[in-house]
Amino acid sequence: MKLFKKKTDYSYYSSYNSKSRRVRVDRVVVAAIAGVVLFVAIVAFLNLNRIKLMVKGYSFSTANEIVASFDSGEEKEILSHDKMDHILNWAHESSKVSLFDEYEKYWSYHKKMKYSEVVEFVDSVFNNQVPQLKSMGYDEKTIWSLLKKDASKSDMQYLIDNHLTNEATKEYRKVKGYKLKNMLAYIEKYKEVHDYNYAVNIVNYPFIVSSNGDANVKYEISNPDSLLTLVKKGFYLPEDYEPKDLVVPNVSVAPDCENNKLRKAAAKAFEEMAKAAEKEDLHLVLNSGYRSYADQTKTYKEFETKYGGQYAAEYVAIPGGSEHQTGLGIDVTAQSVVEGKKLVFGDTEEYDWVIKHCSDYGFIIRFEEGTDNITGIAHEPWHVRYVGKAVAKEIIKNKWTFEEYCLYKNVIPSFKKD
Repeated sequence: MKLFKKKTDYSYYSSYNSKSRRVRVDRVVVAAIAGVVLFVAIVAFLNLNRIKLMVKGYSFSTANEIVASFDSGEEKEILSHDKMDHILNWAHESSKVSLFDEYEKYWSYHKKMKYSEVVEFVDSVFNNQVPQLKSMGYDEKTIWSLLKKDASKSDMQYLIDNHLTNEATKEYRKVKGYKLKNMLAYIEKYKEVHDYNYAVNIVNYPFIVSSNGDANVKYEISNPDSLLTLVKKGFYLPEDYEPKDLVVPNVSVAPDCENNKLRKAAAKAFEEMAKAAEKEDLHLVLNSGYRSYADQTKTYKEFETKYGGQYAAEYVAIPGGSEHQTGLGIDVTAQSVVEGKKLVFGDTEEYDWVIKHCSDYGFIIRFEEGTDNITGIAHEPWHVRYVGKAVAKEIIKNKWTFEEYCLYKNVIPSFKKD
């Protein structure tokens, strides 16, 4: 009789059962994962546009509102464009989803406009005028360049009504400061002058040529520090303008000169010119440099009292319209005039020398004989203006006045219109 019963070996069965359980667990896990993936896939599919909107940068709440507000076709239209920061504003103001991107772009150029104003403008222009402009050769890029430059609905209609194609206007549109509603006048003027810059500028600012008459306009110059600022009747310096780089040049100064300062560049150039003249035994003298607005007012009144209003108007710039206030205009004389040996600078050898050599130092004779119909000022042989060597030589080469240089080269002052 056996005291102990042999223990049954279940190891084979246990191993089998364990593997079986693991297989069943694995199947459950796989099924669960598959279910989750399927669920996520279904959710993603149902929210695909919402996800795409968020990828573009829209917030979750904005993406939800877009999906809730628009159908799939409209959502596709929105997704075809970059993110629109003000899309909900456009949605509030308009149902024309196809123009939302145009609203956004136009607003980026004109941020002071109300959203409702942007919608009204874009709807009108893009529905009525853009198709006609495209048929006239204006592509999308050109149309947007016009809109960026504040082209109005009436401007666009002006082009359409006058059959002004892209080809007919493109050269004038390259000129800074052009105005669409002056286009016919530009085209007509070009036939006479054969220069696009000149045609645009003389139409915009006819008073630059003084014989065109007073247009009763007053532009206050906002870039008076420019070495090429055109100052004359029509373009005025601010009353309080005074150059910040005024210096006293190391040259001979007339005994009665009360205005012996010049801008640094002009002072250096005048010193060099005076030294060059000295080498030929010619003696230039500074007679008047920078004059303030108040000083010019005093000078004008003195001439008006002494010689009459007409003489003052012909020979003296009105306050604000004087180159002396720029610190770049200089009245020059000669030592022989100071000593009484000669009556006026125009009768001296120094004057003849200055005519030949002033451009070498960046100066021009500002008011030459026979140019008063352009400059508005009678011949002043003593008055030179610093413009820099390159510009001075170009003016001399082309026999231009400074006004003509500005017209041909499109050097028009920046200004604030009263």
